[in-house]
Amino acid sequence: MTSDRAPFRMGIIGAGIFAEANHYPSLSHHALHGVVERVAICDLDRERAETMAGRYGWGAVHTDAAEMLAAENLDGVIVCAGGPAHPDLACQVLEAGLPVFVEKPAAIDLEGTRRIADCATRAGLPVQVGHQKRHGLAHRRVREIVADEAAFGRIVHIDSKQLGFPVFPTFYTCMLEWQCHNLDYVMALGGDVTEVEAKSFLVDDRHGALNALLRFESGALATLTWGTYGGPGPFSERVEVVGDRNRGVTIANAREVTVFEESAGEVWTSDWNPISQNQSHVFNGYVPQIRHFVEHVRSGEAPEPSIHDEVRTMQVLTDIATRADIPLEWAFISSAP
Repeated sequence: MTSDRAPFRMGIIGAGIFAEANHYPSLSHHALHGVVERVAICDLDRERAETMAGRYGWGAVHTDAAEMLAAENLDGVIVCAGGPAHPDLACQVLEAGLPVFVEKPAAIDLEGTRRIADCATRAGLPVQVGHQKRHGLAHRRVREIVADEAAFGRIVHIDSKQLGFPVFPTFYTCMLEWQCHNLDYVMALGGDVTEVEAKSFLVDDRHGALNALLRFESGALATLTWGTYGGPGPFSERVEVVGDRNRGVTIANAREVTVFEESAGEVWTSDWNPISQNQSHVFNGYVPQIRHFVEHVRSGEAPEPSIHDEVRTMQVLTDIATRADIPLEWAFISSAP
């Protein structure tokens, strides 16, 4: 972004707890000063929308999305209103001629995800999905290391785990709201999936463990370890990538990257210094993903992950659940502590 460009006029639909914890502080972060203009908030709860506007420096408040879209001369809209509402709202924004950033899950099923993708295709507009791990500094570092094929080699295996929480009302809800991040990132590393195997151990109708084996189009393999126990915690999340030049790289709990080869290892992580890149919403990818959205809307390049990427991810997630005998039943869970 260059300083002589007018700020990107952003609207947001949704003033709930997740948006309050992540999107509103990210949009007011100094790294986006002069990049994004916080124009308008829309939420059915006017009082809550007014609270967000006052706290984070937004302009207008609306309770009707159509009214906001007609009145505010926006450049793009963030949709963060919960998976069941996302297809209707995202398509409404697209039909109004505006690009969309939609929080994950883009929908609670494959059909809804495809609906947004079809709307985006018809409108000829981009839709970015909020998988912030792709834009987190540690996750981005891993992708840069792996992309250097001359040094790292071709990926032969990815081993990953993302453990969940027993508070999720269904196992599928845990997969869709939480472990979708892990699958999106693994597919960003490995590419398109051609084969899926999966097994589960259910201790009751809501809780248990799941292991999946994926084969990518390249022939490389990935193993996934998911479940409803074990997170949060110091060992709840890990990805390891191994290349055919006998090098590997791991990322633990979204923060610590270790590169290893036969004779040496190197560790990279954030430090104590309170500079921008060490702040949580930057390091974990929330601020960078918004900047990515703005830059790609302006350049005309496809953002990542796009809604079309998300369709492929949802196809694999649905296949994993089906093969592991996990019912495809989503239920609401609050982001409140």
